[in-house]
Amino acid sequence: MSKFSFFNLPVRYSKKNDNDAINRIIKKYSNTNGLIAIYDWGNPSIPGISDIDLIFIFRQNAKPLSFLRRSFYFLDSKTRYLLRHPFMFIDRDSFKNVKYVYPLTELNLIYGNEIAIKNLFKSDSYYAKISLLNDIIIRHYPRDFLEQAVNKNINVRDTLLRLNSLKYSIKILEEITRESNKKWHDTLLKIIKIRENWFNKNDFELLISLNNDAVKMTMDIIQKFRTFLIKNKIINITYKDIVQYNGIKNKSIFVKEWDKGYALNKMSKAIKNKKFHSILPIELAPQLIEYSKYDGLISNYIRNNINGDVDYRLKHEKIIEKRINVLNKQAELASKLKHSDFAAFFDFGYRNKSGINNFILNLLGSYRN
Repeated sequence: MSKFSFFNLPVRYSKKNDNDAINRIIKKYSNTNGLIAIYDWGNPSIPGISDIDLIFIFRQNAKPLSFLRRSFYFLDSKTRYLLRHPFMFIDRDSFKNVKYVYPLTELNLIYGNEIAIKNLFKSDSYYAKISLLNDIIIRHYPRDFLEQAVNKNINVRDTLLRLNSLKYSIKILEEITRESNKKWHDTLLKIIKIRENWFNKNDFELLISLNNDAVKMTMDIIQKFRTFLIKNKIINITYKDIVQYNGIKNKSIFVKEWDKGYALNKMSKAIKNKKFHSILPIELAPQLIEYSKYDGLISNYIRNNINGDVDYRLKHEKIIEKRINVLNKQAELASKLKHSDFAAFFDFGYRNKSGINNFILNLLGSYRN
């Protein structure tokens, strides 16, 4: 443990602190032009560790936000800590289709008028789960845990959050494959316990161990998901070349005949050389390529940052289209409102031009590319 360094240690808060933070946000934004409703997303179980996820729903004709409402970073420090990350904006019609993006999500109205969310048919929900896991892997696995393991530098609160999020990926994978993994569930129980006991026992050794376990688990998830896609002919690839994605986030190389051990070794070496790309199976690339075929800010961004050639057929093109339509419309709304934080649930590195934080990220992205 002495070789590891730790930062962003959680601060103990109460459920009342969470509720007070939500009330401050409602008070600040309730009279915003075009705002219809605010929903919270999930249920923070351990204040100070868990975060608060908020979605703001706007009318299509909403006007740009006033300067001090454009960014999460204009909130007070306590509220920013409890939220942990910026909130999302979405228009009403897109919000009705939110289950195409997050089929398992639980949403609770905390301000404004309730909006009827479309429930998916069983087959649509099945393919939406597949698409969601595909995007989660590209965005998070194994990078969330591997970079920390290699650099021996752990963001404590974020790691406790990300470890907890593994349960959703495992739930999706088990539902679509109809297979369970006892070892994974044993690890999830350890994650529950370390989170519950953190403020009484800062168990850094267990945190290191769980972060290392998460590296192996996420690589196993990728392998199992790839096998599932091939076995069930979700994706039929007739020609494949290496595909590379170079967005500001989600930098990835999609390779033929992906091997778990080889990929992990190559990624670990790349992190040491500060040239990290996730190395993922080629079977995950078609969804990203499919996203690039549509009109919209995020589709255009993906199109400008993806290279390589793959011929494929997909069973769930219509679900992918539904997903990217929601994401593109989110980005369009964020641009219109001059929202200076996250543009969409999955932005693949696209950032609006509004806000100093986006300016810096876009500048760094241009420099690195």
